[in-house]
Amino acid sequence: MGNYVNLKEKAYDLIKNKIINLEFSPGDYLEEKKLSELLNVSRTPIREALARLEAELWVTNLPRKGIFVTRVDENMLNNIFEARKCFEPTILEMAFNNLSKIKLNIFRERFVIYETLSQEEKDKLDNDFHLYILNSVDNFFVQSMMVTTFEHVVRVRKLSFDKKLKTRISESNNEHIKVIDLILTGKKDEAVEAFRKHIEKSYIYYLGLLF
Repeated sequence: MGNYVNLKEKAYDLIKNKIINLEFSPGDYLEEKKLSELLNVSRTPIREALARLEAELWVTNLPRKGIFVTRVDENMLNNIFEARKCFEPTILEMAFNNLSKIKLNIFRERFVIYETLSQEEKDKLDNDFHLYILNSVDNFFVQSMMVTTFEHVVRVRKLSFDKKLKTRISESNNEHIKVIDLILTGKKDEAVEAFRKHIEKSYIYYLGLLF
């Protein structure tokens, strides 16, 4: 039983990672037999992994057509950023007293040299900062609720990798530094509001970039 569960988890993780990293592109057809051969896993755990991925909106099951990698359309982007706008500012508020000044200053130093980083390093730094705030919340349910949303954000970033605008990249970097400075000086309400505005601007940016 344990080995079967491991195979199911293996199939789930491998397929999801290939979707996030665009090895399986939006709209790609996913055939169980080919996935089984590619991942060296039998078709039953593949099928169960796909059902879980469908529930998390990574794949779409179209009747009489099959399973396809979910496209990032305007509705998908709206849902991702609606969740972020509703919950991330509150998460910062909840995590505020748990945030380490040492770690925040390390993030700040990285954001100061942001322009010297590769685009992949910039995206990772951005994601790591938001995840650090999430992981600083002492609430398992809050963390679990947002994990899938953050993973979808990573795919959105990768889809826009070659379309990014330097002006917005610079603005986003300054917004991160502003949020960190407000946290470091103990200005919780101002930090939360600045974080909310940052997420709203990011939404408008990706909406214009992808659509």
